[in-house]
Amino acid sequence: MSPQIRHFICISLCLLAFSPSSSRGQYLKRPPELNYSRFRGQPAPSKGVLNALGQQARWTGQQGDLNPNHLHLRFVKIDEQPSQGGRVADRYRIYVEGAPENKVFEFSYYLLNGDLLHPAHDLYVNSQGLLMIHKLRPEQETIVEAPNEEFVFTAVTDTAEPVRFLFSSMDMQLQIFDTLIPHPMVAEDQGCRLELRIAQPDTKAVLVLADGFPAKSKIPLVLESEGETAVQEMIADSNGHAVVANFPYVLGKAQGNLKATAEGPHCVPSVVLPWGPATDAAPKTP
Repeated sequence: MSPQIRHFICISLCLLAFSPSSSRGQYLKRPPELNYSRFRGQPAPSKGVLNALGQQARWTGQQGDLNPNHLHLRFVKIDEQPSQGGRVADRYRIYVEGAPENKVFEFSYYLLNGDLLHPAHDLYVNSQGLLMIHKLRPEQETIVEAPNEEFVFTAVTDTAEPVRFLFSSMDMQLQIFDTLIPHPMVAEDQGCRLELRIAQPDTKAVLVLADGFPAKSKIPLVLESEGETAVQEMIADSNGHAVVANFPYVLGKAQGNLKATAEGPHCVPSVVLPWGPATDAAPKTP
């Protein structure tokens, strides 16, 4: 079996473990199901859906043994360009500080609908972590940007829509899972941060993420959607981070707004996210 075929099989199995339609993990332990809420009259989500949401919530930072140094992708916005339908395309260069320079890399990502794309392979990094599309020349060892020679990721996404990435070495010795939200829906108050993140197409499910709250604290959360109210409790980890899921649809409504309000000792961040059918976005690379 050739190294290329072996690599394709290995990366496919790893990505299958994190697929939104998969409830089985092969490289990492299956995360516990998320605490969730829904509004009156809506059916309970399936176990598969909850498992998929749990994988999304823990995608970043859950690299297992293939990322012992906890490396991350750093996205630096280059510019914005118009795209079809009047939307804005955001272009990013990518840094992988700490990645070994003597390896060859591949870049893959998931769209919100679960489609997996492999836009590039045979990528390289220099000493600054800049991701390049060819082997480095000596004078490129310490550069921090390289127009026309650096790898550029272009995303055309809706507000609060994430793109999830897998960056891996071709020898499968390094794998980095990370997430980019080009247009996050966030509220901040007195050091507390509350984010609503789309988790399914048409905003059928939402992740509610809290940061900056006291470690191990219980965070009261009120969710309001088109006249309906749900009360939930978030449990912060040792870093003051917490995440739960919500299914914002309301019986008899085709679209609306979800408002989330969290309460800390000295903060009350509140954020609103529209829900309902929308045109699918398509992050892409030129």
